[in-house]
Amino acid sequence: MIRTGVCLLIALIAGASAQDPAPAPAAAPAKGGVTVRFLAERAPGEIGEVVMVAGEARGKAFKLPVNHLSEAQPAPGRVFTIQPVAKAVDLASVTLPEDGKAFNVLLVPAAKGGYTPVVIPAGDPSFKGGDVYFYNHSPKTVLGFVGTAKLILASGKGQVLRPEGPRKDQHYDVGFGVREKEGDRVLSKSRWPVDLTNRTYVFFYVNPKTQRVDFRAIDEFIPPEKPAS
Repeated sequence: MIRTGVCLLIALIAGASAQDPAPAPAAAPAKGGVTVRFLAERAPGEIGEVVMVAGEARGKAFKLPVNHLSEAQPAPGRVFTIQPVAKAVDLASVTLPEDGKAFNVLLVPAAKGGYTPVVIPAGDPSFKGGDVYFYNHSPKTVLGFVGTAKLILASGKGQVLRPEGPRKDQHYDVGFGVREKEGDRVLSKSRWPVDLTNRTYVFFYVNPKTQRVDFRAIDEFIPPEKPAS
């Protein structure tokens, strides 16, 4: 579910290198049922389906989603690349931590083509239901608040923010802005409901149509914890 009033932009990313790719890193298939879910900031339609590759091991083909996280994909190794099914070109190189069995990987377009991965453990205790993970892919500093919790995020950085100070009607006042040479410019003002069943990812990026900083948000449902037996 995308937050009301948020612009969803699907834009072409820079093409991957046309040169012959280097061999995928040798890696043993991940043991213990390691899984990965993916979310791309944007993905050109011509990529088609992609696959995880670790040496001779290959995962199942899937499409990179941009408005929700993918289904959990079995990882072929803790070090792997992502390639289009139709062409052996590395779109991203991903290294998972040694600890943990479930990860979410955000794919942010890289300046030279392909993606830069941001790996987040799915069970990260510092990123709970109701929290927001912000990633600033714009070249400018981003400012914001969710309730009384405030954000100052430099270019190329990510941060988890835990909203605070909801109003009596169980909504947060939310505002985002960008630091310009002429002064701080407001991007958006809105209200978000208090919802502990979701955690949210927010990407700030440069809108190719306007050449100005824009943003979009994607929610991830968090299943309730099972009661102790």
